Amino acid sequence: MPYFQDAAQKNGHSSFANGTGRSPLAAAEYVETLIAEAHAHRAVQHAYLKALSSGAIPDPSRAMADFARLYYGYSAHFPRYLTATISRLDEPAHRAALIQNLTEESGHYHEDELSELEASGIRREWIVGVPHPELFRRFRRAFDLHDDEGLHDVEVVCWREMFYAVIAHGSPSEAIGALGLGTETIVSSVYRHFVEALRRLSLSAEATVFFPLHCDVDDAHQESLKRIAIDLAHSAEGRDGLRRGMRKALALRAGFWDYLFERMQADASRVAA
Repeated sequence: MPYFQDAAQKNGHSSFANGTGRSPLAAAEYVETLIAEAHAHRAVQHAYLKALSSGAIPDPSRAMADFARLYYGYSAHFPRYLTATISRLDEPAHRAALIQNLTEESGHYHEDELSELEASGIRREWIVGVPHPELFRRFRRAFDLHDDEGLHDVEVVCWREMFYAVIAHGSPSEAIGALGLGTETIVSSVYRHFVEALRRLSLSAEATVFFPLHCDVDDAHQESLKRIAIDLAHSAEGRDGLRRGMRKALALRAGFWDYLFERMQADASRVAA
């Protein structure tokens, strides 16, 4: 089924080309149930995120520095995850949609996007031509972290390698489930906790632009990936792959939050002692 095209319009009736007889809404409804499941998952509702955003921790700056130190080992590889996902897709229109996402990851935006971002307080000179991994490095430098610091932490390496394996070795629908439904779909909800936490720190808006940028720009990315997921959800095999990929991605992220939360609690215990 072509990307963004109503199957009924293509086939001239309410059945799909694969003969399932499902209405177009059925696939969209299925994807919406997965999205709802993702947002209810503890990877999004984690106590670690809530502690950060509420400020219910002894040393918010120290906790954020620990996050900056370790999260980069995963997030710096996002263009690699995206490229691997593109290589798994068969439909040219699906690949083209994700290539647009990859372009933005490299720091290139349409003028209308830049105007919208500037309206929300994100100045174009902070982001234009700056790859997103470099934006995160800018954030890390605000905590005086070295570029390679934390990259080889075993928990980070495990997350990074296992997530990449889901994308590179799973089915196309599993790759979209992992990168789309289990990652991009939730990223704005997750990063809003960090935006709130950063309001308590005396860091510049330019240094922390990575987070509000992803809260705004990723809305379009989410929509593209959701529509690809809907296309893939017209078969039982596609639905199973979407669910598997999403749940794997969410479980890996939740495990990483567990790790950071344990570190936060251990640090709080040391301070209390």
